[in-house]
Amino acid sequence: MNILQIEDALLAPCMDAVIAVTERYQFLELHRGARVFTAYREIDHVMYLGFHDDLTERSLTQLRERDFQLLAAREGTRREHRLLLLTLKEIGYAASYGEGYYKASRSLARHLRNLGWPLGTLAQLLNTPRINREDPTG
Repeated sequence: MNILQIEDALLAPCMDAVIAVTERYQFLELHRGARVFTAYREIDHVMYLGFHDDLTERSLTQLRERDFQLLAAREGTRREHRLLLLTLKEIGYAASYGEGYYKASRSLARHLRNLGWPLGTLAQLLNTPRINREDPTG
């Protein structure tokens, strides 16, 4: 295989990556309040991995009304959120009772950290003995 064939083979994946990054920045430029986030409910040890077009005080109040506390948030896109949920499904994590809701576990937190998802103080919460430390996928 010569250099020209290698360059040709790499051109399409590189262009796909450039297009994806450009789309992300264009989306975030238009939707300055768009956030991906992690919320946690202590009573049943459920994490909510979410996306919101505009994470305002009203949407935070809605989370608090369901006893969730926001742990961390950052700029993000709906596509990023959707890809995270698909990735979690592929590696064996099933949503507990709705899209984006998962039983909290150290192994899931480790995967989320490796995937660059905002976690905030989740690691400290998972060190408490009340939370199942085992992997819920098994």
